[in-house]
Amino acid sequence: MSPLMKNVFRIIFPIIILIFCGLIAMAIVSMKQEPEKKEETIKSPLVETLEAELINSPITIRSNGIFQAKHRTNLVAEVSGRIVSVSDEFAAGGIIKKGSVLAQIDSGDYQAALIDAQANLQRAQAALQEEIARGKVAQKEWQDTTSALPPELGLRKPQLAREQASLRSAQAALARAERNLARTKIIAPYDALINKRSIDLGQFVGTGTTLGLVSSYDIGEIRLPLSNADYDLLGNDLIGAKVTLSREENAKYKQWQATIVRDEGVIDESSRMVYLVAQVTSPYQQADKLKFGTFINAEIESKQLKSLVVLPSYLYKEGKIATVDDNSMLHINDVELYRRDKNNVYISNGLAAGSKVALTKIEHLYEGMKVRLTTDSEKTNSDDSPAKLAVVEHK
Repeated sequence: MSPLMKNVFRIIFPIIILIFCGLIAMAIVSMKQEPEKKEETIKSPLVETLEAELINSPITIRSNGIFQAKHRTNLVAEVSGRIVSVSDEFAAGGIIKKGSVLAQIDSGDYQAALIDAQANLQRAQAALQEEIARGKVAQKEWQDTTSALPPELGLRKPQLAREQASLRSAQAALARAERNLARTKIIAPYDALINKRSIDLGQFVGTGTTLGLVSSYDIGEIRLPLSNADYDLLGNDLIGAKVTLSREENAKYKQWQATIVRDEGVIDESSRMVYLVAQVTSPYQQADKLKFGTFINAEIESKQLKSLVVLPSYLYKEGKIATVDDNSMLHINDVELYRRDKNNVYISNGLAAGSKVALTKIEHLYEGMKVRLTTDSEKTNSDDSPAKLAVVEHK
């Protein structure tokens, strides 16, 4: 083979190989079968429903406040002097009985003043008796000398009136001295809890000095703020209504019972709220002590409400609630909101009894959306399921 032919063969042979491989690849590709196309299906969203029920029942009105003693008294010195004794019970947190002596002010000067007042009274009594005797003598002498009517001066009546006034003044001075002596003892005005003691042994106190602060522990009160809307729901028979107080402490739920004793009857200018006052009897004698200063929650039962549908609050959005009809079609209903609280909405119009309210949250709801209803076997039993959230809060 000539050199020219060899060079041509070297160039053409690779090209022929490439063409041959290309033909084989095209044949293989042409023999491959296309995958079967499946029609894409979109499942309708799964929805859990709750049957709307019209209720005729009270609802729970919630409030809160700080529990305080009914009576809080600043003990003030009514006389001056040095503190010569202090009771061991007169300390913050102490419980005292009415009439207990909490402290003693030095009474020496007041005992002396009492003795002086007693002596002045005796002198005034003696002077009065002497003047009465002088008047009788003057009257006798006048009758023996003339039959004319004697003048008042002649019978010593002005002198008698002066001595009677001196006696009354001495009696008043004695009463004042007795009171001042009694005031040297600081007495508990009622059964009380000691909040604070402001004096100590040996301290000199003047009249008006604050000695301590005490609170009555037999009755406590709580002021409950209410909006005008909530206040109107309670009706007119407020006095004597029961209030349930509650608080969670150390993972333990505690409850106490209180009674409304008065309605303050005005709207607070700053908060625009109405205040009711509830009382608790013997808060420190109960199984769970209700301590003064405790921030506490309160629940009051409203008057009887009629034909309301109660639903979880999250279902209500901009005046609308979703329902599902018998054909599993979703509908957006315009409703009237009667009231809304932390957990529930109370619907007064727009939902018929027996309507299936959609409990499941669905993004981009629209009228006529096709949905699937859950069956009993599909419903979860967990505490945070929509069915659990739909518990109606009424009694």
